[in-house]
Amino acid sequence: MKTKLLMLAFFGIVSANAQTTHNLNWFAGIGSNVDLTIDSGDTVIWTWTSPSHTVENDPSGSSVETFDSGFIGPIGSTFSHTFTVIGANDYFCSVHGAASMSGTITVEENLSVDENKLKLFSITSNPARTHLIIDLPPTIITGELVIYDLLGKKVVSQTIQSSDQLSINISHLKQGLYLVSLASEDRRQTERFIKN
Repeated sequence: MKTKLLMLAFFGIVSANAQTTHNLNWFAGIGSNVDLTIDSGDTVIWTWTSPSHTVENDPSGSSVETFDSGFIGPIGSTFSHTFTVIGANDYFCSVHGAASMSGTITVEENLSVDENKLKLFSITSNPARTHLIIDLPPTIITGELVIYDLLGKKVVSQTIQSSDQLSINISHLKQGLYLVSLASEDRRQTERFIKN
C-alpha cells in the first residue's frame, strides 16, 4: 500500500509541473470564435474535422509569433505550435479566409513559480553505486535527509548542515529504486534514485 501511495505522489508531482496542451477543432465555417488565452510555454493542437485547411499567423504583423502548418488535406490531421512569446497571435486558414476560419491566441506570462527556485537539492549521481552525491543550494542551513525504500521503510536518516554537496554512503543498500527526501524549515522535496 505504501508503495502505491509513494508512486502516486511521485507521478502527481511530475504531472503538476507539466505545461498545458490546448486542443481545438479546426473546420470550415467555424468563424472567428477560436480564441484562447494561454500561458507562455503552452502548446495548441488544431485537429482538422473537415478537409483541406491551413493554420497560419496573420501576415499583416498582428501576430507576435510566426507559424504555418502549410496546406493539410485529410480529416483527422493535426498541427501543433508551442507559444513562447508574450502577446497576441491572430491566425486564420488561408484556404477559407479569416471570415470563415480565424482566431487569436493570447499568450500571457506564466505566473507559476520557477521549479528550480523551489528545489532544496539535486542528485548528481543517479544511478549511484556506493555514494549518493547531493547538491544543496546555499539557502539550506539545516535539515533532515531520509532515504526510503519503495515499501516506505526508512533506510538512511541524517541531519544535515549547510554544505554545497553531500556524499551519502549507500553501499549497504540493495540494488533498486529509492526515494530521498529532504525537509528544511517549512519546505520538503522528494526525488527518486537508482542504486546499482
